[in-house]
Amino acid sequence: MSEALKSWSGWIAVFFSICIWTGFILVSRYGGMGTLTSWDIALLRFGVGASIAVFFLPRILLPPLKVIALFSLFGGIGYAAVVYAAFRWAPAAHASVLLPGTLPFLTAIIAWLWFGERFTGVRQIALLIVFVGILLTAADSLSLGTHVSPTQILGDVLFLCGSLLWAIFTLLLARYPMPPLAATVTTTLGSAAIYLPVWLLFLPSNLAQASVREITIQAAYQGVLVVFIAMLLYTFAVRRLGSQTVALLMAFVPVVSALAAVPVLGEPLSLLTLAGLGAVTIGAILGARQA
Repeated sequence: MSEALKSWSGWIAVFFSICIWTGFILVSRYGGMGTLTSWDIALLRFGVGASIAVFFLPRILLPPLKVIALFSLFGGIGYAAVVYAAFRWAPAAHASVLLPGTLPFLTAIIAWLWFGERFTGVRQIALLIVFVGILLTAADSLSLGTHVSPTQILGDVLFLCGSLLWAIFTLLLARYPMPPLAATVTTTLGSAAIYLPVWLLFLPSNLAQASVREITIQAAYQGVLVVFIAMLLYTFAVRRLGSQTVALLMAFVPVVSALAAVPVLGEPLSLLTLAGLGAVTIGAILGARQA
């Protein structure tokens, strides 16, 4: 395959990843306002995803147990646990900035600390603009003064933790390169094998009280589109374009998801949040062009 074709295929994979991630923020926020607990949504994510992944198991070569554990911890259970909890307390607009929006910034920092990777002056400016966007979004919460909810602040912190975990997972994909299908099956089955018994024995659940419609929406989106199809596309894009480039491109998600949350979820956008979205988007565009 020519280098040009490899590049274009990577860009196409990123485009569809952005579309699915945008829907992920809206559907997860919808789930956070529903009957299902965050633990239930994680169960549907890994349970449905694993039921698909198991059919592909004979076609792949599983990596060492250490890699399975790392992928499952950072790209599977850890990420899902903190993010689904955060969606119960913080609005989708904040998720759109603090999840994919901070991803390029955190990925670059970890790559610098872990691998000693350096980035150009233009990328430094892009990351600085993204950081300004994060600060503006944080200011939106703090501007509420006495009306600010401690749970909303906790939700924002959990979103940042989720982005940090996904940044580490992104770099792990580059550190332990493997075919996208193998990475997807490894992460999904490893997460399910650890999480499902824990959910069954210890975690609170409202699965029996939830409507069939609510369960179906979360199972289809989280278990099929997000944990399997989006994972395939994301790992493919990282192989084609590189971890930091893909992380920067994923920062396009904020403006789309936050704007969509207005008509879909009825969540208004403040001027500070709009400014934060604008800064993150500008930084992503600048960084992507440099890449």
